[in-house]
Amino acid sequence: MNLIDKILGRAPETKSVDVVPTSGSTSARARYIGEIFSDLTRPLVVGSNFMTLFRTIPEVYWPIDYIASRIAGANYVVRRASDDSVVWRSSHPMNKILSNPNCLQGWQELVYQHFVYRLSTGNAYMRAAMGNILSHANKFRMCKNFWSLPSEYVDIVPAYNGYDIPIFGIAELEDIIEGYRVNYGSLSTLEIPAWQVWHDRDGEIDYVNGAGFLKAHSRLESLRKPISNLIAVYEARNIIYIKRGGLGFLVSQMQDEAGTVAMTPKQKQELLDQVNSYGVTEDKVSPIGVTSVPVKFERINMSISELQPFDETLLDAISIAAAYGIPSVLVPRKDQATFANQATAEKTVYHGMVIPTAKRFCKDLTAFLGLDESGYYLDCDFDEVDCLQTGRKEAEEVKKLVNDRCSAQFDKGLITLNDWRAQIGEDMVADDELPLFSKLKWQMTDEELNEVKRVFNNITENSSNNNNPSEDEQQRTTEGDALQDESV
Repeated sequence: MNLIDKILGRAPETKSVDVVPTSGSTSARARYIGEIFSDLTRPLVVGSNFMTLFRTIPEVYWPIDYIASRIAGANYVVRRASDDSVVWRSSHPMNKILSNPNCLQGWQELVYQHFVYRLSTGNAYMRAAMGNILSHANKFRMCKNFWSLPSEYVDIVPAYNGYDIPIFGIAELEDIIEGYRVNYGSLSTLEIPAWQVWHDRDGEIDYVNGAGFLKAHSRLESLRKPISNLIAVYEARNIIYIKRGGLGFLVSQMQDEAGTVAMTPKQKQELLDQVNSYGVTEDKVSPIGVTSVPVKFERINMSISELQPFDETLLDAISIAAAYGIPSVLVPRKDQATFANQATAEKTVYHGMVIPTAKRFCKDLTAFLGLDESGYYLDCDFDEVDCLQTGRKEAEEVKKLVNDRCSAQFDKGLITLNDWRAQIGEDMVADDELPLFSKLKWQMTDEELNEVKRVFNNITENSSNNNNPSEDEQQRTTEGDALQDESV
């Protein structure tokens, strides 16, 4: 079994067939064709081979690290579901988790590891280590140890030994999954109850009972050809650089009246001794080679530039990056794209891949921790990302232009306040609450016009003051947060 088959998880062949059977029974040819088909369709093993690819192939490592590091670098906060306000109090249990989820890792490191496993193997497992007596308690309150399990060593243990599992029927989690087994060194006997583990998948689920039961397929499965090409190119380049192979021949140019004269064995040995002593390394005695035999060098190998392996690796790297939603312009190469193109492409990756994935992570983790049951939820933002600042600035400028236009139209009696709210994406105000919101300006009474004018002027006067709250206001806000979270 060659290196490519080993890394990609191909099973070793038990027999080989070199010649198509041309005689004998029809079943012999059928078996041969079946073996070929089986060889082509043999699935990749969902396991440590994918993590090996991540750790050893740069073109695989780069897109996974690109996404995982950006998701881990987001600003994670806990918010109240009632008003979306941020809970800043450091004693809040969730804020303690966001600081130190376990005794060995910080939050950013835990999230990075989670997404490396998810994007490499298609599966990530986060464990809340708790006692069985707390199985129905909110995990964010009662658990202080959260771990990202090494997904390449995790097996899902089906309930009832895999028989009569009510998949696609009426079932609870414990009716399908008995637990999770970690086959990792001294932890090979560790079995974790299903309620302690959040299984985060990246793709479709495999329902076939076996090693891949209820696991998702890795994106790397669809990239077998590009990865195989990369491995072959790296092997070939390594041989050329280190062993160099057969470079060529020294051909005698000695002649007499009859034509070219071959070198004698003694002359060949002298020439080889002279060649071996020529060079610039420590074991070479002279940088100049001298020979008394007229010779000519005939090259038989191809140089690295003639083989063009860098073009092949770039195409393979682009294919791998595309599987993770990363545009080709961001793939590292010698002829880098312009800064403007890279900024635009990076913004596309954030909006198309990083931000939606991070938001989904927060939503699923909120449910796993039980935050939603206590009126909280986990959220993240990317306000400090440079490439997103331009888009945010443009959006604010558009909002300002829309508000200025609506203000002018309202003053001229062309639109109502509800029309104005609709254009800026706000809900309309019902007539039974404030009827003046459905009136044009010339339809309003003097009292209503004065009320509108008073509100507008008050907003203008207080807009600058709200940016610098007084110490009393800050104190009241802090005390209000503490009172609202007193039950935690």
